[in-house]
Amino acid sequence: MGSRLGIRAGTGPHTVGVTDIRTAGPDKHGVFLRLFYPTEPCDIRQRRRDWPTWTPSRQYLDGYLKFMAVPKWTFPLCRLILGNPKVPAILNAPLLKQETPSKFPVIVFSHGLGGQRTTYSVVCSEMASRGYLVASIEHRDGSASATYVTRQEDDGKTQTVEWIPMTPKPEGDEYPVRNKQVHERADELGHMLDLLVTMDQGSNINNLCKTGMDLSQFKDKLDLDRVAAMGHSFGGASSLVSLYRDPRLKCAVILDGWMLPVDREMYPQISQPILFINTEAFHWPGNIVRMNRLMGMDGVDRKMITIKGTVHQSQTDSTFLLGEFFGTRVHSRGPLDPHVAIDINNEASLAFLAKHLDLLGGDYNSALLEGEGEHLIKGTNVKLDPRPAKEEQVDTSVQKPTPDEAKL
Repeated sequence: MGSRLGIRAGTGPHTVGVTDIRTAGPDKHGVFLRLFYPTEPCDIRQRRRDWPTWTPSRQYLDGYLKFMAVPKWTFPLCRLILGNPKVPAILNAPLLKQETPSKFPVIVFSHGLGGQRTTYSVVCSEMASRGYLVASIEHRDGSASATYVTRQEDDGKTQTVEWIPMTPKPEGDEYPVRNKQVHERADELGHMLDLLVTMDQGSNINNLCKTGMDLSQFKDKLDLDRVAAMGHSFGGASSLVSLYRDPRLKCAVILDGWMLPVDREMYPQISQPILFINTEAFHWPGNIVRMNRLMGMDGVDRKMITIKGTVHQSQTDSTFLLGEFFGTRVHSRGPLDPHVAIDINNEASLAFLAKHLDLLGGDYNSALLEGEGEHLIKGTNVKLDPRPAKEEQVDTSVQKPTPDEAKL
């Protein structure tokens, strides 16, 4: 489904529904997320009027453009070029009613620098079309392109919206700032998983988004024994910290993980299976050395594959939105057809998740996990010093420009 240019629909057997949830607790910001889930079957192409927008308001798009260092005077032209892209899913659709299985496995998804809750709609929709419930968070640590909170005025009735812009890149050593942020992000992911538990229990949820969606239909529908983490770039680091902190997470898929923010002391304490899916153009020796420290745990399944002809944004929606001409010029598209690249990315993810969440049935391409295929490399394309890893080799990652990595 879906056109060659624009957000691609999921290819699995299920139609995808989405809804936004924003709560007022347990911390000062609450939790803000987009939920992707299987819904009742329909011809998605005939329901375009029910598709949600990819950028829920102009502040998000302007935040993206600012992050990309686009001159402000060109913003109106950029808005005209991008238009108003839609996500091919049904907004506030009912959850699919099914008897077998009666519960849906869960993925908690964390975005990278400059992202937000809709930035990975292609990946999240694919997972939902294959039977997963995907909770895609919008982080409030200053790493989103834009986000907002609602403040209650002193009269107790009036509410005002306060926008939170993206925090500028820190000067000098980024580690202290990014390490603080990654722990804030892991806190948010934990709160989001707590919220999903509350939904599964059937407790009342005060959704500040006022969607009209009946969240009680999720009661007893979430398989909380089968929960995985997934994240891109800074979101990959956030997922790894969450693995360390939250035993409810059974495994993780890390998309082009940015390893600098993760505490070194955590590495030997992370015990869950991990799949690293890397793009060809993003990585450098220090980042891979850090990944390799997680690869050698005896008795734990750890995989690393690299997709040839890809760039950092090949795992995001931007590679589909900008087209070949603009996409290659702003480094959101690599030489490999983005549809081929995202198919490999998603199929490898699904094979790994099915294995470690003990999901029976399904036709999964496990050979991808071994790097088998014309567009794959087992491990990494990055050349490393063959001698034992030295700290100066690791620490070179501090000098890498941070997500220019994640520019969208």
